[in-house]
Amino acid sequence: MVQISRPNLRAWMMRVLWVFGTLSPQMVGLATLVESQSDIELRIISGTPLPAEISRLAGPRVSCRNKIDFRAQQQIREYLKSEPCDVAHAYSGRNMANLAGACWGLRQTPQLIGYRGIVDRLSRLDVGTWLTFWNRRFDRIHCVCRATQAALADSGIPAAKLATVWEGCNPQLLIARPRELLAEFGIPADAFVIGTVANARPVKGIDIMLRSAIELSSEIEIYWLVVGSIIDPQVARLARDPRLKGRAKLIGPQVSGGGFCGLMDIYVAPSRKEGLSMGIMEAMSQGVCPIVSNVGGNPELIRHEVDGIVIPAEDPQALSQAVRELWLNPDTRARYADSAQRRASEVFSIEAWGARLINSYRELVGQSARNANKRVA
Repeated sequence: MVQISRPNLRAWMMRVLWVFGTLSPQMVGLATLVESQSDIELRIISGTPLPAEISRLAGPRVSCRNKIDFRAQQQIREYLKSEPCDVAHAYSGRNMANLAGACWGLRQTPQLIGYRGIVDRLSRLDVGTWLTFWNRRFDRIHCVCRATQAALADSGIPAAKLATVWEGCNPQLLIARPRELLAEFGIPADAFVIGTVANARPVKGIDIMLRSAIELSSEIEIYWLVVGSIIDPQVARLARDPRLKGRAKLIGPQVSGGGFCGLMDIYVAPSRKEGLSMGIMEAMSQGVCPIVSNVGGNPELIRHEVDGIVIPAEDPQALSQAVRELWLNPDTRARYADSAQRRASEVFSIEAWGARLINSYRELVGQSARNANKRVA
């Protein structure tokens, strides 16, 4: 469990501003945790109305339509003039660029924090990155995983600006499904089910999972469940392969799709590229044994042969072998599932995420104060 660092008693509140498009339910819970700290005052600029439970935190409603939106910049600037803050945290490229632009000419400029959720190196030929990640006004970039941080460091972003802040999952937001629901999709309640929750884009590697399914079809009777939109046409084609005998079920997007993880005996994330997967965290939190590819933040979530199995990317045969191992060894599968659930609770909970975020804010503001004192001295 991540501990929240406790500041020395001081006569002021740390004023924190979030600049968002739309808050996810996970972020609403995170806002409640941040705002509950006795030394933090949180306000949120959002492009959409805040949910009722955090409406008290609302600043002006501002929609950043593109990375250079002078109207949005002026709105944010006027708010910062009337309500100065110590930290301003933007959660997308558009919001980052316009927050930085809004700070030009301000007498009291907050510490600016940006956000990076993908594992890609930056291109110096991309003008947008000069408005965001290369922008000198940003004091820190929060990265969702170490792999993201490494990619930015490899791009040339100074290491001192980068910090990994793992996100977390709140399982209370999930709608748990009863095993009997499987019958609605033509799956017997006592079937062995392997699946994933993701919109089936090529980067998610769901075609790799179905190639493994075809390889295993003559050995083990498994049902394969995909929850999410089918964007990659290969996925629909492979699911129709006659060797699968109709056991690949593409059920489309579902409300609280992460709640379907609890119906699975094994959760598979065979991604070709990944940041920090919420789907994996949702499976972990429900005590499902995971198999994940060794890309991005996946190996940071799942420790190989401790919380699940980590396989090479682009390798259906390795996935098949991992499935065989877990099929033949239910005790091993149960041990991994228990370990994954404990890890989700201790390291990747919404509370642990909040502690990491709050500690980062306090460290940044404390560092800024120390630097200011040195200049005065």
